[in-house]
Amino acid sequence: MIPRKYRELIALGVAFTTQCPYCTEAHVKGSKTAGVSREGITEAALIAAALRSGGAVSHSAMALKICEQAQ
Repeated sequence: MIPRKYRELIALGVAFTTQCPYCTEAHVKGSKTAGVSREGITEAALIAAALRSGGAVSHSAMALKICEQAQ
């Protein structure tokens, strides 16, 4: 079983990527109750940002490929 602390961090990362303010609030509070530090929440945010930007990178690469083909 995954400890509550880690379940809250996973849920927080999902809330960041889905951009749900209600989930973010609930899981920040849940994370704090489970013993997660401000630094832990920050790390979850940075990981979510890195994953979320992956979509921008892949779509940018696709745009460049299309651009090259259109010439």
